[in-house]
Amino acid sequence: MPPVNEKITILVTGSNGQLGSEIRQLSAKHPSYNFLFTTKDDLPVENTEALKAFFDKQPVHVCINCAAYTAVDKAEAETAKAFLINSDAAGALALICHDQRSKLIHISTDYVFDGSSDQPLKEDHATAPLNVYLPHLL
Repeated sequence: MPPVNEKITILVTGSNGQLGSEIRQLSAKHPSYNFLFTTKDDLPVENTEALKAFFDKQPVHVCINCAAYTAVDKAEAETAKAFLINSDAAGALALICHDQRSKLIHISTDYVFDGSSDQPLKEDHATAPLNVYLPHLL
């Protein structure tokens, strides 16, 4: 964490997406934090070298990863791209955060479940994805 008088810096990847945009709106209510919002053009999470360079350039105390391959219907045809962004890039980001002593909040999706449960599900519930959209959880 930063020195006492320094603001905590929060990196939000995928900030043009639905979740990232919501966090951007909410950030205005939290001026005591320094938010850094990046898009896939600013910081492509699948580019490990760009991620490392970004973290080396400025301190990031917390990273909220909202970057994701979200084209569920196209994931079957673009399996490699879905794996790269939703699995490999998320793993690389986790390692970089670990090395930099940054906290990582990774946002996933309910698509890891098959939708057949009539009970609320928790993070540790067994997954049962119906397609390759979230292959790293298979």
